[in-house]
Amino acid sequence: MSMILRTLAVAALALSAGAGGAQPLNVLFYGNSFTLGFGSTRSVNAVFQDIATAAGHETPLAQSAAASGQTLNWHLNNNTNPIFTLIPPGRDWDYIVLQEHSTKFTQAFAESPPYPQSIEQSKADAVGLYDRATDRSPNVTPILYETWARGPGHEFYTGPNPLYSGPSEMQAEIRSGYQSLKQAIDESVGSDLALIAPVGDAWENANYDQLHANDLWHAQNRGTLLAALVIYGTAYGDPTTSDIDLSGVLASMNLTAADGAFLTAAADRTLAPVPEPASISAVVGGCIAFGCLKSRPRCRNGTSPCVARRRGCRVRRAWRPN
Repeated sequence: MSMILRTLAVAALALSAGAGGAQPLNVLFYGNSFTLGFGSTRSVNAVFQDIATAAGHETPLAQSAAASGQTLNWHLNNNTNPIFTLIPPGRDWDYIVLQEHSTKFTQAFAESPPYPQSIEQSKADAVGLYDRATDRSPNVTPILYETWARGPGHEFYTGPNPLYSGPSEMQAEIRSGYQSLKQAIDESVGSDLALIAPVGDAWENANYDQLHANDLWHAQNRGTLLAALVIYGTAYGDPTTSDIDLSGVLASMNLTAADGAFLTAAADRTLAPVPEPASISAVVGGCIAFGCLKSRPRCRNGTSPCVARRRGCRVRRAWRPN
């Protein structure tokens, strides 16, 4: 199913969230320093939570099982307990966010197994973590958090024998790696299930402008906010983040309104385009046929329909980087 159709389907679900109200999402983040927010002052999951609240959604449960320096393989073998312990009884995970080591899909990976065998290991690990999550929450959807390339001027691009000509070449390898993870999960379940949160693509679309920390590796606050915006847009099926009042989020990260405008524009360029009204009518009509359309909710400034996913008439959406 195309990205546009997926966004349409989620938009149709938004219209079904009326009288009963949408329940808050439950999201578990797996990753490492790229999720913990090293180089910035806040973690990605915490900023994600605040963005969702600012957008008018019920405040989600956004828990972190991230551990610095670790791979999905380490998490699968040592860190699956959070799947069962970080959510209250009676609730289920809606999403499990999977973020792999930042070089695991690239020729820069210096550990074992070497690249490209490292990709095959990651595919098995992503499927394994997703399967473990379904033991607790059978309907959980995996979101693959595509990370970003090293910043311009990094040693990967300099010296007599650089690994890459520049960030775009490294980003292409990262992007391909996450697409491989999606394919592996989809094949394991026999459906188009896994979503990619194209964070690295958004960084590239923003020309890596003041996104990296001083190490040209991790994210500073602008980069962490952009990552959280893209993951928010992926989870909630919201391709338009620029109409969210982010003043509180920006203040918490010591960022300006100009920062917010720049970063939401980059996120919006990367997320799915807004569909044509005729297409919306077609999808909403289908939702009516299945009896899931209720009153139209209002959020943010009171004029835009909330793009929310709720339990019941479940539809899945797609896209996905450490």
